[in-house]
Amino acid sequence: MKVTSLLKMCLLLESASAFTASFGPATASITTGNFATNIASSNISRRSPAATTAKAKATIISSTGRRRGAFRQIIATTSSSTSLALFNQNQIPEPEPPAERYSLPSPSKINTFPEPIQASILLLIMVSLGISTIAFSSFLDSITSQYEWVQSWRYTWPLLGAIYAAAGITHFTLSEEYENIFPTKGAWGIWYLPGSPKFHVQWTGMAELLGGIGLLIGGAYDFWMPVWGECPNVLTNAGIGSDAAAALLVLTAAMTPANVFMYTHGAKLPIDGPEVPVVGHLIRGVMQVVLFGLLYQMGQGTFDDLLKA
Repeated sequence: MKVTSLLKMCLLLESASAFTASFGPATASITTGNFATNIASSNISRRSPAATTAKAKATIISSTGRRRGAFRQIIATTSSSTSLALFNQNQIPEPEPPAERYSLPSPSKINTFPEPIQASILLLIMVSLGISTIAFSSFLDSITSQYEWVQSWRYTWPLLGAIYAAAGITHFTLSEEYENIFPTKGAWGIWYLPGSPKFHVQWTGMAELLGGIGLLIGGAYDFWMPVWGECPNVLTNAGIGSDAAAALLVLTAAMTPANVFMYTHGAKLPIDGPEVPVVGHLIRGVMQVVLFGLLYQMGQGTFDDLLKA
């Protein structure tokens, strides 16, 4: 009779385990543990309390331990799943590669043209800026000799050095923003300049910083020192102010392809900033001509000295 009862209990225990397994191993172990505890309690109750007290306590403690372990497993599994889900939701997507980003049509649509046409447009823009700069510089020459107020105005031109120095610092503090407008390899079908964008952003930033400081020093010397005084020479006999202006003119011309890249391929500065319309690029082109003209006027002595050498 006892053997038959024991077999029935084992069959019931196996059925309970199979049913609860569909809810997960942890739940199955808890249910099985509960059922085993009930069986143990039932069997223990048929014996004398004095003979079975120690064994009952051991059985109940063991079953309770299994249940606690299963609960810990459920909690750990749930916490891990929740943490992983939150991590996936908060994970920042990787930025789109520049080559793919600038393959989309820009506001000017120039990057959709065949590469020979794109290269022709780049060359045309550079030549137009050069011709416009010569014309504007000649205009400044004529009005400087005719109007005294223009001569007084020239003393403020070296203040551009402060703008260049500040811009040079941002090449290091906002390096990724400037790297975004550096032309990608193969741009216009002709751009294969060696070196990484970060390298070019950093050396141009250092050059702007040094050139801006030199322009400020030269401008302050011209403003405060008497007319018969001579400005300290660095590269040529024209003085540090003229040398800095000439160097900044060459540097700005070398960085102009980045501005053209913004126009032809839709590069943005800052990266998440709005797209610049075609009219905005035209206005910036006019301002760049004015900047070139002012720098040439301030650095004319250096260019003349270099041509004589």
